[in-house]
Formats: sequence, structure tokens, C-alpha cells
Amino acid sequence: MSEKIKLSKRTIKGYDIIDINGDISSEGSKEIVKYVKKSVTGKDKDLYMNLEGVRHMNSSALSVIVQMVRDLASKKIITYFMNVNEKIMTLVKVAGLHNFFKFVNDEAALIDKIDRMEKENSN
Repeated sequence: MSEKIKLSKRTIKGYDIIDINGDISSEGSKEIVKYVKKSVTGKDKDLYMNLEGVRHMNSSALSVIVQMVRDLASKKIITYFMNVNEKIMTLVKVAGLHNFFKFVNDEAALIDKIDRMEKENSN
């Protein structure tokens, strides 16, 4: 039996980050979707999913995550994934989804991205 995933939400510079810890199975992906639906408000524009604590994700879980990203996109919310390990990135590439998902390397890259967007918006 796989360990239960742990989910938590925090904010950096006004942007929500959902931290995920534990391997993501099909059941775990459904927990993520439920948590995201509860956590995301209509005023959000971007959502960042931190996968630093995730070692493995199966293909069933990936398909559930794809549907969640599509549902959020229909509400004009862009989902970014950060700290994606090589094993999960390989699954994403094998599934042909590397151009579907949006990625940020890590929190430093996220902060740089936010700072650039704020600078562009202030000009």
C-alpha cells in the first residue's frame, strides 16, 4: 500500500503554491483534484504545483492531472509544475505531454518570473 500524499498551500508574492509530498497514484491524483478545487478561487490566474516531494507518478494519475489542468484552463487559470524530477518528466515526455504542461524549474525561477511580470506590468 502506498503512503498517503500530503497537500498544503502557501503563497509567494501573491501566487498560490500547492506543495505535494508522496507518490501520486490514481487515488492520490483524485485527492489533488479535490484539494485544488477547494483551494483555488475564481480570482486566481496562475497556480503552481510543487512536486519536489514527489518521487513517482503513474500514468493513471497523469491522465487525471491532465483533466484538472484542462478544467482550470477553461477558467483562465494556468497551472505550472515545478521541481519535477527526471522520472516524472520522462513519463510526461513518453505520454507526449511535455508541450501541454508548463514548467518552472524551482522557487528561485518562480520568483524571477513573478518579478519580471511585475516589472513589465509597471512599465
